[in-house]
Amino acid sequence: MKAFFGRLKKHWITVWLVVIAAGFSTFVSYAIYTEVSTVKRVVITRSAPKELFSSNCMYANPYERRMASTEFNINVNNFDPSSRDVPNPTDIQYTLTAQLMVKYNGTIMTFDELAGRLGEDTTTYNTIVGRATGYKIGKSQDNNTSGIIATPTMQEFTSVHSFQVTFGPTEETPLNYETLPGNEVSTDRFKVQIPASDLEKPYDEIEFFIYVKADAVDTGLTDLQAYLYGSKNVSVSASWSGTLVEQNTASLDYDFYNYVISGSGSGKLDIMWDDEWFEIDDFFFNTGLSGVTFDASCLDGEGHVQPGTVSGGTHDGWKKVTIVVNSSESKSRYELQLYKVKPDTPYTGTEGNAANHIHCEMPQNQN
Repeated sequence: MKAFFGRLKKHWITVWLVVIAAGFSTFVSYAIYTEVSTVKRVVITRSAPKELFSSNCMYANPYERRMASTEFNINVNNFDPSSRDVPNPTDIQYTLTAQLMVKYNGTIMTFDELAGRLGEDTTTYNTIVGRATGYKIGKSQDNNTSGIIATPTMQEFTSVHSFQVTFGPTEETPLNYETLPGNEVSTDRFKVQIPASDLEKPYDEIEFFIYVKADAVDTGLTDLQAYLYGSKNVSVSASWSGTLVEQNTASLDYDFYNYVISGSGSGKLDIMWDDEWFEIDDFFFNTGLSGVTFDASCLDGEGHVQPGTVSGGTHDGWKKVTIVVNSSESKSRYELQLYKVKPDTPYTGTEGNAANHIHCEMPQNQN
């Protein structure tokens, strides 16, 4: 033993350097491990599966969403957009608040805030209030398709209630929350109506917005919100075309997408989508809800929509339905929701760009 320690003492510097090197190696390994773990935590930006509270137009962070029609739907769901077949196992109680607001000098504000900003200039305030008419909201579907409200009660935003409409508890009914039942896929829909003049934006200095927010009672769920405003598409010609509402799809990835079809004239329109990338919300195929008229070639014996398959051409193998359009007698705009089939794949870049996997066009053969 003395001989061993003698040799150890003789080479003590060497032993010490080895110990330091071993310790440093352990530190580096630990640092690398923790760095990798940190990266894993940071790069995951998609909603966690437990976020079983979603909407077609509201998100956790408010943003301005253009609506190109005098009517549109606000959906509130109890599932994550990337996992529609996995509903929240428990009931969701929430309050939906909608408030008419105004953009004045570049800032979106309530009418009370506008009055404070204008001060003694009551003439301008009263003029703006006078223009803020025809904005309404009502509940059109309760929970699921069996809860369709054929003629929803539309409530107008008025100064009597500070231009605000609330679906949920009131002083008279403090526990009367909106509810999405658990253990089943549930969706509430609220119809919003805006005046046609809002689409034209005749007043350069004034824009009206409907701020909507869904507040869940469960603090574990993220509240949803958005600023909705009316504006026509940049161009509407004597034809029909479709576009994704979400912008910059080549560089930005979304949980799901909204596809708007608009135009003028009458005829038939083919809607084609790559079902390896997208599936369409069943709401669109329910003619009673969506107001879409499908060509007879798309219907089975019971009148249910059965998408076909494109044969040949650029969109070979894609799914397809044909709808009948007539802007003068029915609608000039349709909107449908697209859900990602590959939830963990970014729909960005050149080939993977979400805009490359849905298309609509007027077929040459209009029999």
